[in-house]
Amino acid sequence: MTTTADLTDETSVQVVEIISGVLSTTPGQLREEPLLGTYNWDSLTTLEALVALEGSFGIEIDLRALHSQRTIGDLVALVKSVRDGR
Repeated sequence: MTTTADLTDETSVQVVEIISGVLSTTPGQLREEPLLGTYNWDSLTTLEALVALEGSFGIEIDLRALHSQRTIGDLVALVKSVRDGR
């Protein structure tokens, strides 16, 4: 799992910005409180995040894998893993 201290590289910043928009919060708030459940991370927000992340990064993310992520760090790690083909 990625910690909040690891959210400074370009990909992490982009993921945080996308997810903060989907969750109607600020990137700073999302870094301070990285637990997605705090922001009503549900099936609708998962779908919104899926579309936004896939479009932004040009990747295909498994919906179940995306929905099972608990923190913003987990989401960053998933995006990096899919992008890098791991």
